[in-house]
Amino acid sequence: MPPAGGGAPQPGGWNQPAAAPAKKPSKAPKVLIILGAVIIGLSLVIGIVTAVIGFGQVAGGAEKYQILESGSGTYTAEADETVQLYAEEGTPAPQCTIDGPAVGEGTIQTSGFGNEGREWVSFDSFTAEEAGDYTIDCGGTPVMVGPPVSIGGIFAGLGGILLAIGGGVLGFLLLMVGVIILLVRRGRD
Repeated sequence: MPPAGGGAPQPGGWNQPAAAPAKKPSKAPKVLIILGAVIIGLSLVIGIVTAVIGFGQVAGGAEKYQILESGSGTYTAEADETVQLYAEEGTPAPQCTIDGPAVGEGTIQTSGFGNEGREWVSFDSFTAEEAGDYTIDCGGTPVMVGPPVSIGGIFAGLGGILLAIGGGVLGFLLLMVGVIILLVRRGRD
């Protein structure tokens, strides 16, 4: 008996399976391209902003440095500000006296700093427990007075640079893998 549609039997019999549906191409290459572009953009923006803020903290403290060529002078400090005394690199550290509203213990951090074409290394520090003018006398030896170098600012600046570079490289690699897979797939079609 012929099939209900009135058609003739096909070669190979009545129970031949229908053709398999076309396989949808994977979206992985497009996802990799988008993900790579997003990682590049975010890492560059966040890395650059972090580096600028970090190095800005270091440079912001540089405005407060004063060179006392005569070895004595006055430094105006804020309350609870840590102040370091710096001697020129390669010269012996002088003995200094500090007088002011409330002189407290300094920091154990040592700092080096370049200012006005000269290199300076910290040799002593104090904390200004109250805001005011502090008199410093180092016996005629030139000294530089100012805050310690911001270690956090340096780490933030370097971290921002590394984030921008590392994230940029990772994003670029993901982007390239996505583009290569897409080109290979189009070449097969």
